[in-house]
Amino acid sequence: MKVGSFFPDRPLPTLYAMAADDLPLHFNMDELTEKQKADHYEQNQLLAMLQSALLSISKPADYVALFDAFSRAPWDGFLRNQHAMAAKAGAEMVPLDHLLYAPVETYYETIATMLPDVDLLTLLMMSRSNQVLHKDDRAIERMLKLNSKFHFAENAPLFGIPTPETIIAQQPLKGNNRVEDFFAKHENRIILKMTGQPGARSVKAVGDTTEADEYLKDYRPTDPVLVQQRLQLENYEEWTADLLITEDSVTLDNVRRILVTDGLWIGNFIYADPPISDSQKAELLKIGAYARKFGFGTKTGDCLGIDYFIGKDGEVLITEINPRWTAGLFPTQVLRRVNKARKDAVPYFELVRLEDYEKFQAFCARNLPNHATGDFAVMPLGFSPYERVIDGVPRVFTWMVVIGDFPAFRKAAKEVLGESGLPNGDLVPL
Repeated sequence: MKVGSFFPDRPLPTLYAMAADDLPLHFNMDELTEKQKADHYEQNQLLAMLQSALLSISKPADYVALFDAFSRAPWDGFLRNQHAMAAKAGAEMVPLDHLLYAPVETYYETIATMLPDVDLLTLLMMSRSNQVLHKDDRAIERMLKLNSKFHFAENAPLFGIPTPETIIAQQPLKGNNRVEDFFAKHENRIILKMTGQPGARSVKAVGDTTEADEYLKDYRPTDPVLVQQRLQLENYEEWTADLLITEDSVTLDNVRRILVTDGLWIGNFIYADPPISDSQKAELLKIGAYARKFGFGTKTGDCLGIDYFIGKDGEVLITEINPRWTAGLFPTQVLRRVNKARKDAVPYFELVRLEDYEKFQAFCARNLPNHATGDFAVMPLGFSPYERVIDGVPRVFTWMVVIGDFPAFRKAAKEVLGESGLPNGDLVPL
C-alpha cells in the first residue's frame, strides 16, 4: 500500500484518512501554547467537514476514516441523509459500510489497526501526526521545507516566483529599525504570518508595530515573524489554485476566486469557465517546478495548493503554497460530478441552528443539482459532528456548494430557516 497526499480521483482503491496535521508537523504537541491548543482543537472540528465531504468525491471501492462522533446521534442520521442526497445528485459514493470510525484523540493510531485491503492510503498531508501510517522520515524533512512560509519567502525569489515584498524578523518588532522602516515603506499596511495552522489562524493584518507586538503575545517570544506587504483589495483580487504534481509533470487542476467581506474570507467563487490568461497560468505552473526541485511529486500524483493575488493589470503575486489537500479541492471535485449545467458556483461554510438542521437538509433535498427546478441548486458537501454554541444557540457547522443564483438561494433558504438562519450566507458579497 502506498501512502501519501495523493490527488483525488485516482483509479486505485483508496483509504482516505485526514485530520489536523499542520501543527504536529512543526511542533511538539506536548509543548503547545494555549492559542495553539485552541487552534488545533478547532481545526479538527473543521477537518470533520472535510472527512464527510470525502464520501462524495471518491468511488465505491474506496474507504473513508471518520471521527467517531459521526457514529453517534444525531450526527449519524445527518450523515445518512447527506449520503443519500449526494447520490441522488449524481455523485458516485463511498458505501456507508466502507466507513471507519476512530476517536479524534487517537485517530491515526486507531486507523493503523484497521486498515482495509486497498492500494493507496491518502492523507491530507504528510506529517508527524500520521507517521504511524507512512513511516517516512524523508517526507517529514521535505514537508518542513515546503510547508514553511519562511522557506518559501526565502527561496521563491531565487526561482523567479513573484511575491509581495517580505522580510523575516525576530520579536519584538517595535524599535527594530529594519522592521519600522518596512512598515513605513508600505504605509503600515502589513500582514504578519507565523508558523502553525493553515488559513487565517496564523495570519494577522496589522497597522503598526505596537499592534503587531500585541498580537505576538500569543506566540513564543523566540518564534520568528514573517512580515509582508499587505496587498490592497481595491487593487487586487485574491485567488487560490490546486496543482497536480507527478514525478515528471505539473498540471493546473483548478482556480477559485476568494470571496471577502470586511477583509475576511467567506467563501469561494468557482467559475464554470475560469478567466485565466496564459501568462497567469505560467506563473502558477512555476510553483510546481519549484516544489519538484525540493523532491515533491510522486508517480501517483500529489496535491499542492497556491494562494495568490491578481492585480488590475493581470499580474500575479504568490503569497503562500501548501503541499497538501486544500479545502477548495473538494467543491471543485464534486462540481465535476454533479454540475452538468456548467453554472458558476459558490462553496461556503454556514452555521445552521441545530434545531433547524433537519429542515435545512430537507431544503437541500428539494434543490439538489440535476433535480432543482429554480435558478439555483444546493449540493450538501459536509458538516462537523461537534455543535458550536454561539450566543447560547447550538449550531451545526455545515459546508455546501450553491450552484447558480446565490441571492435566489439566500432568499429561499431564509423562508425555511428564518431571517437569521444564514449568518454566513448574509456576508457573501453577491
